[in-house]
Amino acid sequence: MTHRVPTFIVAAALVTGGCGGGSSTDKPASSGSPATKAGAAPYGLYVRTVTKQDIARTAKLRDEHGPHQSTPGAGRYRLVIAKGAGQDVIKVTGPDGLTIGMDMDVDPGSLRLTSYVDPAKGAFCGPEIAAQASYAFKVAASSLQLQPHNDPCADRDSVVTGTWAKS
Repeated sequence: MTHRVPTFIVAAALVTGGCGGGSSTDKPASSGSPATKAGAAPYGLYVRTVTKQDIARTAKLRDEHGPHQSTPGAGRYRLVIAKGAGQDVIKVTGPDGLTIGMDMDVDPGSLRLTSYVDPAKGAFCGPEIAAQASYAFKVAASSLQLQPHNDPCADRDSVVTGTWAKS
């Protein structure tokens, strides 16, 4: 993931194991059909392997000029879509354990990622980059497919776009 977090923020807010910000009540919805009605969020836990090809696909959008930036690594990622205390949340955890949480709104067939839960703990393209993005989603019995409508952040697009298996 790209990290554009100033050093003083990193020192003040060390990333804790598996913590991506948000409320401690951020939990996937109870087991059941992930999106049973139009407009319902596809709550749940999903996994997928991000490949070098996924990362290369967004190379033209990538901007790695900050001192603490890095391209996301290939490997197994975990995605959680959960009800938050005040707003739905999407959290992505990479193979390195870094979790990035974003507030999310749901429209029928579309997820709108509106802001970082806590950019001091992790951000795809840094806290100074506009975080908003939108993704089309399709739910099947055992998978979730995400495709960007609009995402100017190469790192988030590389990681989030694709087919996620229900875990």
